[in-house]
Amino acid sequence: MIEVELEIVPGLRWYAIQCKHNREKEVEKRLSDLALEVFMPWLRARRRRRGHPESVLVPLFPGYLFCRIDLVVSGKSARYVPGVKDFLKFGSHVAEITEEIIEHLRERCPGGVAQIDPLRLRPGELVRIQEGPFAGVEAIFQCALKGSERVAVLLEILGRQTKLELPGDAIEKL
Repeated sequence: MIEVELEIVPGLRWYAIQCKHNREKEVEKRLSDLALEVFMPWLRARRRRRGHPESVLVPLFPGYLFCRIDLVVSGKSARYVPGVKDFLKFGSHVAEITEEIIEHLRERCPGGVAQIDPLRLRPGELVRIQEGPFAGVEAIFQCALKGSERVAVLLEILGRQTKLELPGDAIEKL
């Protein structure tokens, strides 16, 4: 096997670091302990635990985090942090993440948590409830509730429309 020498560019730059399975949070802490700037965006997801849906934080990019580092000065110490697999590379080049991409991600992730609006619904559109006691029932989308990840839908119960508030990811567009 031919070994290609890695091209290392001096200076502070952002790089993606690949982590071992489910070790992103540990790697983030260890890199921060080395006084390195780390950015790890999270995503709020709904998971079932003991049969009940709950909101949990998961990495927006599973298996990766971003670190601003000078590879010449701190590259080896970052690479050998427990839980790190390697830097994201393309051949002999360590992939650099531009400052613009990091800034764009930070704007979309206030407080480090991604603000994603997965549903593009207009009031009056038909939706299906996916979880809870009304799972499988059709409803009418009313609105997204400001300042939260919840939505209001109108459900036909006993001949009249009743407002119901649900997590945004508990409904699907029909």
